[in-house]
Amino acid sequence: MAPRTPQETTATLARTLERRTAPMQQRARDRIDSVLAATERLLATTSVDTITTSSIAAEADVPVSSIYRYFPNVFAIYKELFETLVSQIHGRIAEILENPQYTSWRERHLEVMLVLRRTLNEDPAYRPLFHLMLTTRELRIVKEHANAQIAAYLAARWEKGLDGFHGSAPLAVARMATEIFTSFETLTSGEAQSEWTDSLFAEATLALERYLSLYLEDPG
Repeated sequence: MAPRTPQETTATLARTLERRTAPMQQRARDRIDSVLAATERLLATTSVDTITTSSIAAEADVPVSSIYRYFPNVFAIYKELFETLVSQIHGRIAEILENPQYTSWRERHLEVMLVLRRTLNEDPAYRPLFHLMLTTRELRIVKEHANAQIAAYLAARWEKGLDGFHGSAPLAVARMATEIFTSFETLTSGEAQSEWTDSLFAEATLALERYLSLYLEDPG
């Protein structure tokens, strides 16, 4: 048998994270929400190594069978929770970038970096969850997809000339900007807030500003 290609391996891993069935009734959707909320509480208060589908079921006060009806494994729960939190972050980023009160692209992108910093520092579940995205083979594709989404959003803005973009490859610029943007959370996901993480935040913010200054400019 021929060895799997990287694309085939990625596709196989992605299938292991897919929800088994979509909830059709409000009661089922509420149960999934309770499972995600319970997982978030456990991530905030206990070691990741101790979290299982059984402990999530106990925290959510639902039968374990209910979890397996929708999620094939605990990684699938982590995936859905991460996508939910990232969707909220992306929503806040979009609000900032489209807010007319910011007249400078530097102001907008500093606020975007602050959204990321506040999420890491104020949401006790996000840091360990993000660390799982980095260190768990099954979940790395989820982080990559999240980065691709924000890069596509930025590229769509810059293709329209927003933020004073001037360049011939908005998607390539957006991908690099996203890598710089997420470098702070990548480097500090396993660390508590400290002078060192504050210093890294300042360095990542400066690096992003210097890079974007090559392609963005304020009007007039």
